[in-house]
Amino acid sequence: MKKFLAIAFALLIVVGGYSQVNKIPKSEPVMTRSDGELDYTVYDWQTHAGPRNWTIVWPDGKVNFAYNFATDDSFADCGTAIGTYDTDNDEWIPMDGRIENEPTLFGSIARYKENGIVIAANTSNQCGIYIVENKDDLIPNSAPAVSYLDPTLSPTCPAVMTSGVDRDIIHIIATGYDNRLYYFRSRDGQTWELQNVVLPYLTEEYGSFGSHVAYWMETTDDNLLALVVNNPWSDGMVIYSYDDGETWERKVFYHHPGVNTTYDNWFMYPRWASCVWGDNNELCLAYEFNGSKGEPGSDEYDLAIGGVAFWSESMPYRGEENPSYGYGFDPTNPMPPTPGQPFIMDSAYLYEDIHASSLYMDTPTHEPWPEYFGFLTELDPYGYPYFSFINPEELGHHGDYKCGVCAMPVLCKIPGHDHELIAVWMALDFNHFDIETNNYYFKLFVSCSVDGGNNWFNPIQITNDFLWDYTEFVYPQVAIVDGMLIIACQADYQPGSYVHNGGDNDPDDNYYQGFAIDLHELFPEGIQENEHGTRFTIYPNPAVGQLNIILSQNADIIIYNIMGQKVMDIEGHVGANSINISNLTSGVYFVSAGTETQKLIVK
Repeated sequence: MKKFLAIAFALLIVVGGYSQVNKIPKSEPVMTRSDGELDYTVYDWQTHAGPRNWTIVWPDGKVNFAYNFATDDSFADCGTAIGTYDTDNDEWIPMDGRIENEPTLFGSIARYKENGIVIAANTSNQCGIYIVENKDDLIPNSAPAVSYLDPTLSPTCPAVMTSGVDRDIIHIIATGYDNRLYYFRSRDGQTWELQNVVLPYLTEEYGSFGSHVAYWMETTDDNLLALVVNNPWSDGMVIYSYDDGETWERKVFYHHPGVNTTYDNWFMYPRWASCVWGDNNELCLAYEFNGSKGEPGSDEYDLAIGGVAFWSESMPYRGEENPSYGYGFDPTNPMPPTPGQPFIMDSAYLYEDIHASSLYMDTPTHEPWPEYFGFLTELDPYGYPYFSFINPEELGHHGDYKCGVCAMPVLCKIPGHDHELIAVWMALDFNHFDIETNNYYFKLFVSCSVDGGNNWFNPIQITNDFLWDYTEFVYPQVAIVDGMLIIACQADYQPGSYVHNGGDNDPDDNYYQGFAIDLHELFPEGIQENEHGTRFTIYPNPAVGQLNIILSQNADIIIYNIMGQKVMDIEGHVGANSINISNLTSGVYFVSAGTETQKLIVK
């Protein structure tokens, strides 16, 4: 495998400007990163417009990652490879082949029973179900199809999940020949209790759907299922069931301005939505925002736009009672009454805003966006929202990944930690440009929230050392085990290139790379080693006049002077707390919340 080394260090690239979320400043982390190479492939086309079910976290701490695989230039051996990360031994284990005994495409995986894996993938003319009995015994070309989905539907692009106390109920969503989503349920992958079912809220009255627009959320409850459905032709929603798929309800995170309608002007919508259940079963999602004209069946999007945002049900409504844009005030309905206009959605940007910059800026360099997320206030001569330092035409130099300049976020909840979330995504590195391909490189970024998403640490580029300066990282998969951030992604030395129909791209450049990083080192001010009790972050430190404290749970905040005398006692709440300390004289103090104490310097 070719390794291009450079001595130059990559600057951290962010999309800067106004933000609706508080950003927590931090110093450069001490990052111990374990790297590992998984399978090489000549077929590296992952997906169209949304996350897939490719990751399994096991009770023993092992993690499986699945991806498209082929070593033959004609793709005759294409299939689903399943790499493994062993957390106990810090070992990356490639599979060196596909798991199915026949060529397949777009495989999806899920845990099956105590130690098995179920795979759903489509062949050239069928959609097959494959079962591996033991995750620790992954043998290439060993799994025959136990059955195929109804061939009269010609289903493709399946997503698979399991439920039940023994994880033995198999659920599949797949796209039929008529471009609709169909649901299947089985206990053995061979006989089907339900098949060819159109779920509630996926009928034609709710919009168009297509392929690669639905995936299953991982759930902690044995009998809970949750299907994320997200595309430019329907509402963005999670369809969920508490009884293994017998009955269904839904939560809507995006109200479409008018399904099955084509508009002259673009509207923004949340592409590539990665969802998790937060505290108290609230829906949380990280997503790329991008544009569409809503033409049914068209996967139209804007190469130059793109950003990463966060939203949850618990975030307060931010609409104006008498907005200047003429929309009515209705907190229960985020869709504006005028069809074709952008949607209203409470949001907080991890990447701050659509404004582009090569360095962090202390102050906004353009007018803030209105609280109506996605409403384009002004356009530059190119027809894009204002960009300050990067020519908008250059922002499209990232190849045909069906995304914008920063995209493909993956959202994870940290096990055992209340309110703590991690988001990983990819974004262009404008400091490195490949002359041959005329593209910039995508790199990986990560941010952390300790209060359920209301506040986020400034993002960190985790692939900015000289070893990876001239390597691209796309399609991230993420897992968290015992405080370790574990990532598998596609690595490529030719930015913007992917191979799925042959061509001039060098297939030797495509392989799957793994990273394991200690979250406590990455975010020492946020994620603490202590798994219990109250955790908090204070900033700035030293402080003048005002102090901010972010609590992981409700707790009294007590400030002591150097003599141990209590000088302040405040009732703190989970999330951000702003405290006026202008009455404190300069010196050293100690801040306590729950069982934790930290030193504070007041200037």
